[in-house]
Amino acid sequence: MNLKRCVNGHYYDSDKYAECPRCGSRDVSVLNTAKSQKKPEEAAVKMSQPVSRPKKWLTGWLVCIKGELSGNIYELKKGKTTIGGTDGQDINLASDAKVAKSCQAVIEYNPETRRFLASAGDSRELSYVNGQMVLFDLELHNRDILQVGEESFLFIPLCGEDFAWEEESSQES
Repeated sequence: MNLKRCVNGHYYDSDKYAECPRCGSRDVSVLNTAKSQKKPEEAAVKMSQPVSRPKKWLTGWLVCIKGELSGNIYELKKGKTTIGGTDGQDINLASDAKVAKSCQAVIEYNPETRRFLASAGDSRELSYVNGQMVLFDLELHNRDILQVGEESFLFIPLCGEDFAWEEESSQES
């Protein structure tokens, strides 16, 4: 088994998948290879130890419901989540030829207003929310449909009127 970690932090077996089956991104690090000098027991212990990494503050999801990437789930973070056709984007849709190589769309979560906005990226290609062209900021609501290239995504928010990370972190202290 060739366990790898994609740019979005998901782990997957590169012997089975050429790219991350969860988000479509390529690997950035090899954790355990067949050529490894370590014993399997040592590798298992190392992988089971908690890894300290910065919190991503998950705010919602985009679920691909139509297109080549149907069934994939993409995480949205606090602030801006960029969507385009390269590894430089938070959500990489490179397998769709109609997606711009640069940033085609942006989903932004504002923790102060607890609102999500969809906006156009810096490419010439268009994106749509519920069939409406995204030419200016459009507020996203639960179960709205975002279309980027040939892919359609169902928007599912975690944060909003009834939940926000700021409340949770202030209750912990």
